[in-house]
Amino acid sequence: MLGLSLFGEIVDPCNWAYGEVRGSVLCNAVNPYYWCSGDPVTDVGWIYTYSHDVRGLGSTGPFTLVKNQGVEVLIGYEIDSSSTPIGGITAVRNVSDAVQIFYETNFGYPIVSVEDEIPIASNFKLEQYYPNPFNPSTKIKFIISTSPYSSPYQGEGTRERFFVSLKVYDVLGNEVATLVNEELSSGNYEVSFSTPALASGIYFYTLKADDFLQTKKMIILK
Repeated sequence: MLGLSLFGEIVDPCNWAYGEVRGSVLCNAVNPYYWCSGDPVTDVGWIYTYSHDVRGLGSTGPFTLVKNQGVEVLIGYEIDSSSTPIGGITAVRNVSDAVQIFYETNFGYPIVSVEDEIPIASNFKLEQYYPNPFNPSTKIKFIISTSPYSSPYQGEGTRERFFVSLKVYDVLGNEVATLVNEELSSGNYEVSFSTPALASGIYFYTLKADDFLQTKKMIILK
C-alpha cells in the first residue's frame, strides 16, 4: 500500500526481481511508487516480467473527512480480455478511454445541476427521496412554485403552470423510469417509485420544469 513493498520499503526499479526498465528510459528516473508503470505493448519503461499468478492490494485516499459532512469517492475498476495478454491490455485501454469520456460528459445523462450544486431556479425544489436507501419502493417529493413573468401585452404577472418531468436513470445514462411527464400547477407533490425489476445499485432521479433542472442520487439495496 502507498507504493511500498510487503516490508514497508520503497521498491528500486533498477534492481527488482519481478520486473525491469526497458527501452530508452533510465531506471533511476522511474517513479518507484507506481509499480510497473511502463507500456507492455511497446515494451518501454518499467515492465513486469513475473509470469506466475499475481495478487495485489490497493488503497485509496487519504481523505479529509469533516464531521456530519458527506464525501463522494468514485473508484473505477476496469476489466477486459483477449486471446493474448498484450491484447487484453489493449482491450482494457479501450475501456479506459470510453470510461474517461463517460466521466467527462457527466456519465451520459442530461444533468446540469447535481444535489450539491445550487439549483438554476429557486422557485422549484427536488427533495431527497425516502426511505434512503430503499427496497422495493420509495417516495419522492418536489415543489413547483409560481414564477414571475413579463409580457408586453399583459405587463408583469405570475406563471402558475409548467410542463414537468421526473425521470430515473441508471449509472450508464439509460432512462429506467418516467414518474412524471405532464403539465402541473404550482404546489407540493409526492410520487411513488417501485423497483421490482431493477438491480441493487446507484441511480439518479432528475426533475425538469421550465428552465429548472436538478438531479439527486438514489440507492436501491436489495
